[in-house]
Amino acid sequence: MITKELIGDRIKQYREVKEITQQDMVDALKNKDCAMSRETLSKIENGNRSVSAVELSKICDVLDVKIEDILEDDNDDDLVTLFRKKKNVTEETLAEIEEVQNIIISFMNQKNIVKKGNFKKSAPLWKE
Repeated sequence: MITKELIGDRIKQYREVKEITQQDMVDALKNKDCAMSRETLSKIENGNRSVSAVELSKICDVLDVKIEDILEDDNDDDLVTLFRKKKNVTEETLAEIEEVQNIIISFMNQKNIVKKGNFKKSAPLWKE
């Protein structure tokens, strides 16, 4: 199910991938006749405020993404949901699948951090 939290998270993800700050986003929205404060954008991204259809359309314009990409209900992409639909899958197996899924998501998030260069390289602990 698509929620305001999921929409906000996707907006934030697209914004960060494009390396646009919240302030840059707000400034770009103003140029598109969509006045919004940085605090409002933050609330939207954190799921503390709903985004209107007009705001979402302008945000998508700035991010150069389709509204469908933000609003797509991707329950089928969730491994646990997929396996729940199958018969003869135990709760223990579902818990293991969820753990693997969380590891993959964590790995992908770390890969995104490394891609952006938002980390400090250091020698491995065993070499210090």
